[in-house]
Parts: sequence; C-alpha cells; structure tokens
Amino acid sequence: MTRLNLRQRLLLISLIPSALIAVTLVSYFTLSGIRTLEGELRTKALATVRYLAQISEYGIISGQIESLHGLAQTTVQEPGVKAAIVVNPKGRAIAVSGRVSLASEVLRQALSEPMTVQETDRWIAFGAPVLRSLNETDALFEPVATTNAPAPPQEIIGHVFVEFDKAELVTRQRDLLMRGLLIVLIGLILIAGLAIAMADSLARPLKRLVQAVREMSSGRFDTRVPSDSSAELGILEQGFNEMANHIEEVHRSMQSRIEEATTQLAFQARHDSLTGLLNRREFEHRLEKALASVQAGGEEFSVLFIDLDRFKPVNDTCGHLAGDELLCQISQLFQGRLREEDTLARLGGDEFGIILANCSGPRARQVADDICGLATAYRFIWQDKVFAIGASIGLTPVNRRVRTINEVLAAGDAACYRAKDSGRNQVFEQEASNIPERRQETSNWASRIASALAEDRLQLEALPVSALQADAPNGHFVELSARLNEPGQPPIALSALIDTAERYDLAPSIDLRFIEAAISALERAKRNNRELRCLVPLSRTSLGRRATIDFITRNLVSKNLPGSGLCIVLSEDVTTHQSSQAMEFSRQLRALGCQIGLDDFGGGLSSFSQLRSIAPSYVKLSRSLTRDLGGNRASTALLRAVQEITADLGIHSIADQIDDPLAINQLRELGISYAQGLAVAPCEPLEVWLEGAVLRAV
Repeated sequence: MTRLNLRQRLLLISLIPSALIAVTLVSYFTLSGIRTLEGELRTKALATVRYLAQISEYGIISGQIESLHGLAQTTVQEPGVKAAIVVNPKGRAIAVSGRVSLASEVLRQALSEPMTVQETDRWIAFGAPVLRSLNETDALFEPVATTNAPAPPQEIIGHVFVEFDKAELVTRQRDLLMRGLLIVLIGLILIAGLAIAMADSLARPLKRLVQAVREMSSGRFDTRVPSDSSAELGILEQGFNEMANHIEEVHRSMQSRIEEATTQLAFQARHDSLTGLLNRREFEHRLEKALASVQAGGEEFSVLFIDLDRFKPVNDTCGHLAGDELLCQISQLFQGRLREEDTLARLGGDEFGIILANCSGPRARQVADDICGLATAYRFIWQDKVFAIGASIGLTPVNRRVRTINEVLAAGDAACYRAKDSGRNQVFEQEASNIPERRQETSNWASRIASALAEDRLQLEALPVSALQADAPNGHFVELSARLNEPGQPPIALSALIDTAERYDLAPSIDLRFIEAAISALERAKRNNRELRCLVPLSRTSLGRRATIDFITRNLVSKNLPGSGLCIVLSEDVTTHQSSQAMEFSRQLRALGCQIGLDDFGGGLSSFSQLRSIAPSYVKLSRSLTRDLGGNRASTALLRAVQEITADLGIHSIADQIDDPLAINQLRELGISYAQGLAVAPCEPLEVWLEGAVLRAV
C-alpha cells in the first residue's frame, strides 16, 4: 500500500467499497430471483396435481378409463409437464401420458396430501391422493356448515402423479444469472469510470504541486502551478505560487549580492588585497605560461625575487598600518621602473616577484640593479620617524633547459637568501639548474630551525581573541603564534619563518610544537576549571601527514582531554590547492572532536565553496575585507554579505589585525563574532598570558 501513488490509492478507496456493495446487491437479488422461480414451479406443480386429483375422482369411481386417459393427455399438454399418471388404490397405473420417469415403487406409495415425491437435476415429480367423500347426505340440500364444523370423512381411491421438466426452469435461472452478471459488469464499469474521473480530478492538482516542488528543489525558481482548483486544493495552489514568488525574489536578491561579491572576489583571487598587485597564485600561473612559451621556442626571460631589507623594524616600531603603507609605496616605486609587458607580484609578506618578459643577460641584471638602487635610495616617513630600507634580489634567467617552475622558484629563493646573507641590499644571480646551491641553503635553514626548537628559542606567543556578540561562547579564546629568537639577530616573525620552513619541509616540526603547547595549555586550564579555546595555525606540509593526526590523538588521550577546545586553522591557499587532503584531514579532526578554522577567508573565489567541503567552525576574515572598514562602502557591503552567509551556516567570524578601537563598534554592528589585534589586547608570550589572563583570573 505504501508503494502506491496518490491516484492509485484514491482509486482503491473508491472502487473496492463500491464494487463490494454492487456485487453483494446483485448477488442477493439474483439468488432471490432463482429461489422465486423454483417456488413458482412448485406452486404451479402442486396446483396442477391437486386439480388433476379432483377431476379424476369421478373417472376412478365410474371406471371410465378413457376419460382418465383424456385427463392425463390434457395435463401433459400443459407447459413444463412431461408425464401424468393415474393409479388405482392398488398402485396400478390406469391412465398414463408422456415420458414417465417414476419407478413403480414410487407409484405404489400412499400419500395423504399433495407433495413432492421425487426430484432430480432434470425433472421433479409431484403426487396427490384422489379422495372420495363418505358423507351420504346431499350437500345441495344441507344447510351451510359453520367454519368450525369438522371435515366430512374421505376415502383414498387412487393417486395421481405429475412429472415436470426442469429445463425451462434452468434456462430461466441461467438467464437471470447472466443478467445479474451483466448488471454487475456494467455497474463496475460505470463505478470505475466515475472513480477514475474523481481520482484524476483530485490527484492532478496534487501531482502538479509535487512536480512543481521537485522543479523548485532543482533550482527552477520560476516554477508556478495553475491556480484553477477549488476549496482546499485552490488554497494550496495559491499558497505555493505566493511562496514561489517570495523564494524567487529572495533568490534574485541573493544572486545579485553574490554576483557583486563574486566580481570583487574574482579580482581578489588574482591580486594582493593590500597593494593591488598580482598575488603569488597568479604570479606562478603566469610564470608557468611564460616557461611553456620558452620551451615551445619563444624568447627567454628572467625572474627577480625581491625580499625587502629592514622591513621588520617598521612593523615593530610603528605597527602594521605603517608596514602596510610601506608595502603600498614600494610597490608603486617598483611598478614605475617596469614595462607594461613585465609582471610585478607580491608573493607574501615583504617578498615580491618580477617576470621580465623578453629580457635576459645584462639587460635583466641592469633592471635588477636599478630596482635595488631605488629601494636603497627610498626613505619611508611615518609620523616623526624616517626609515631607510633596501632590497635583497635574486635573479634567475629562464631558458629552455629549465623544466618546471619549481626549479625557478627554488633558484630564486636561494639567490635571494644568498644576497641577504651576503650583506643585503644587493643582487645575486643563480641558474635554475644550480642544485648544490639550493641544498646548501636548505642545510643552513634546517640547522637553524632545528637548533631553535632544540634550544627552545622558538618563543610561543598568544594573540587574544575577544567576543563581540552577546551569544558568543564563554571562556578564554586565543590564537597561537611564534617568533624565532637567534643570538645577535632580530626576531623572525612566524609568517616569514613558516614560508622558509615550508620551502625546506621543516614546517611540521613547528606545527607539532604549536599543537603540543596548545594541548598543554588546555590541560592546565581544565585542571583550574577554566574554559579555554586555542586557534592553532597549520602549514600546508602537515596537512597530508598521517603523523599529524596521530600526534593530536596521542596528546589528547594522554591528557584525557576532549578535542572541542582545539581548533586547527588552515589557510585558504592550502585548502584550495590541496582540497581533497583538506577535506579528509578535516573529517579526521572532527572525528576527534576538534574544530576547524579557515584563515584569510573571503580573499578568493574558492572561499565560499570551502564552507561546505571543509565545514569550519571559525573563519578568520581576510584583511582586505576589514582594512577599509567604514571608509569604503563597497568593502563594508562585501563584509556584510560574507558575514550573513557565514552566520546562516552557523560559522563564527573573526576579524584579524584590528588596531583601531573605533572599528570594534562597527564590527559589532555588522554581526562579526570576534576581533583580534591591538584594539583588543597586545601580543604577549603564551606562558605569560596563560598565567595572567587564564589561570589567575578571578
């Protein structure tokens, strides 16, 4: 029954009771008619045998056999009579007519009244006694007897038997049965037709509604149903159309907002949000196309890798806003020295890359020296402070011997670091195939990072996160960061350290140090009955390693901790280029009870697709969305759209690097869940923050 559709169910509901009633009524009346026909035959037969017995009395008494034969023949001529017999008191037949079927034993039996004497499926026989009155008075002259007077005595002087053929009865019964079946058939056809019409009239509007719902669910928001039904079905059709109109309006509005956001995100996917230059992804894409052109016989070109010198003191002394302004000004300075066909990109942090099209040899060296000179002569002024910077440049020529862009990138990185280690503010050239040089740099950085981890010179820092909304979960919230302290060297920030470590497959050691510190902090907070959640950044190298998940599992089990306080933060670039690994890694983390965060969210086209594939609990908003807060209406509208989308999915948003206290209220009004930066709390060593803000908090 559950597999039947609505139309079939309506047909069953209407057909089965109607058919049962019709069959029952016709069967009843047909059987009644058959019994009536049998009753008529018996009544007629008894009347016939009684009449024959009465008129045979005189013939038996007088012995007129001829008259008895005439009576028998006359009786046989009646419809349905097949034989008539008159017998004397001794049971001998004295008059016979027709085809007799009765046996002699039946003819000799004594009957006291008219009755059925024998019956088969083809005929039926009736018998009656022939009576003579023993009253000697003449009834003509006797007074009329009262109704209570006893009947005069009578004597049986013989018997009469009449046989009736049942063929006519059977024929009439068969005709009656056939008419009954015909009536049932016609009735069922009429009922079926009426039931089908009723079922179609009820099911057709509902089927239209079901089909419309399916089309709506498949994305056809212009679907409507004819509103031509009455009563409740008409209300349903009208309600569906009104609902569809509302959904279509909402979809158009959301689509318009998404298209606006997508247009801006399409630009941001290829460009750096701060300087407006191409980003690393687009730079590598263009580098790949240029290399393919060279391998196909095109002109050779050169690549410059630029790392600004003395950039960190600007950030440390004047803050991130000063550093951002310096990057914008230096980008314009470099762009003014290049041609239209050249490509300038910001690769990350204070690193830039330049593709010099159709330029190699001395010409490329001259351009590199000019850019180095521009950086040396440039002075950055911020408030009452003046900073002199420089640029360490790695020059890598690209010819047909180069096979992949990884060779170009590795050679450029090695050349840039050689320029920096050789005294900075200079150009160092290196061929892409010079493998020993790259290995030497690798060994140098490997020993430095390994030594820092072994000697505990990797200083872990806490970046407090403050809730902006009343419904935010209780407890302390912090993001872990780090700086590398080396004797006689300025501290190296985490962003620069991770970029270097990832190049040489050294980032997993730093990641495990972060995870271990976060779980240890969660365990200490639990012992002191404090609520704590930790955001832990993870590099792309650790994403595909099973050892990372095993390490988290072992530490959580050993500390007897749930994973809910640990949130692993993945960058958008990692989840885009390693989407399958990111989804599997996220699934394994959620199985441990841990949470997922996305960094630099909203800075590329792939951001929104990752909300469902990665299913994060938190997103750290791209700096491009919050940098011009309040001063750029388009940026504010885009930030509001991103916030609404994440809020609809139950994802908390975090605004990063918020140094202006006035921006806090604006973020709160937009519905942003959390904020981080100097406007919230300064960065401090993790151990200091944990002791002061969490463990000793009242």
